[in-house]
This record gives sequence, C-alpha cells and structure tokens, in this order.
Amino acid sequence: MGLFRKLRVEKKYYDLLSKITGGKTYFAEKQYEHLSLPMEFIPLSEADASNTEAKNALHYINTRKITVQDILKYNIGYCSSGKYGGMIIIPSYDEDGKLNFFTGRSYYDVKFKHLNPVVTKDIIGFELFINWNEPITIVEGAFDAIAIKRNSIPLFGKLILDKLKIKILEKQVKRINIALDKDAMSNAISMCEYFIANGISVYLVSLPEKDPSELGFLNITNIINKVDELTPLKLLEYKINAN
Repeated sequence: MGLFRKLRVEKKYYDLLSKITGGKTYFAEKQYEHLSLPMEFIPLSEADASNTEAKNALHYINTRKITVQDILKYNIGYCSSGKYGGMIIIPSYDEDGKLNFFTGRSYYDVKFKHLNPVVTKDIIGFELFINWNEPITIVEGAFDAIAIKRNSIPLFGKLILDKLKIKILEKQVKRINIALDKDAMSNAISMCEYFIANGISVYLVSLPEKDPSELGFLNITNIINKVDELTPLKLLEYKINAN
C-alpha cells in the first residue's frame, strides 16, 4: 500500500484491491543475494606477481596509496574473472569477524567502475576495527576509510542507516567527524543535525575538490585536526547555504 499512498491513489481503489485479494495485498520484496566473497577472490597478499592480472591489480592499488599493511589488515584482494573480474575486492567484517559487505572497484579504465553485491547496506562498515571509545570518522567509500586509517567507517554510499545510528548511541560515542564528498553536503548536514540533537560532539569536515582517498593519510588527518566543533548556529548557516 506504500506505493498507492505515494501515488495518491483514491481510497476506492484500496477497497477494490482488498476485495480482489481477499483482504491481502502482494508486493514483491527486495531479494538479497547470499553474502560471500566471490569464488574467484584472491587475496593480494597471496597474488602471483608474475601473473598479468595480479600485476595490474597491484599497480592500481599502488596508485591509490594502499600499503602492504592495508592489504593485510583489510584482506584486500582481486578477481581476474567472473562477475567481479578485473576488480579490486575490499571486504568489510563485523565485530565478530564475519563478512557483512564487500565492494568491487575496477582496476581498469572502464565505464562501470564499481560493483557491489545485492545485499543490505544497513551494516557497520569495517566494524571489526572500530574502537567506540575513541572519535570515529564517517566517510563514503572503502578507499576513503582506508586512507584515514584510524577508526573510520565507510557508508558504502551517502546515507547513514539505522544499524550504525543505533550503535553510535548505544556506545555513547563522544565525537564524530563527518567527511563526505562535496556533492553529499545535504546528507552530511542531516547526519550532523541528528547527532547534535543526541548530545554528540560533531565535526563537519569541509573537503576540497578531492576526497579523502585522493588526499592521502597526512593531508586528510591535518584537515580533520583543524576542524572546530560544529555549533547549532554554524549548522544553521550550513543549512541555509545548502538551500
């Protein structure tokens, strides 16, 4: 019935549908895949350096300033064939070390660079590595979180979903840095408003044209360290300027 409401369908059509279906309505629910790493997944730590695909994957990783330590920490790998062929695969694990998402990024210059599994994004990205007693930084993508290195959570998109919101409140996080790309300012403002209303100190990181992964660890860390806490008045200014 949610679709009917959005389309402003008259009540008589609700009643007609109810008669036809015997009081029941049937709408297709979103079908999710079973989550597991691709069968073709090869950890980059085990890649054969003489293999052409491995070489190309490693070259791309180097251009993204990913270190050997990052590869090992995040279990970064690649696929040379299959649905994710030609892609770097970055897994995300929950607090118990169970896979809760992964993202694919082509290491070739192709039209469609990103591919994610058809699974829920209502997860906590890189949860395995998060210390909730320390400030956290919320970013859009996996490469952004890896660049920041410490206590950074990727949304795998621009929206913050319920599981992460609830966990932040449950863990009584004291400080949150929000570092989304410029085109997601309205999303960032909404997050700031929500967390400030819940008594959390928020620091809105105004990024230049580059995202955190392009800036690199030292540059993005310097930017975050220079940000002042967001006040209700400053938040209001951001809201006005965003409209």
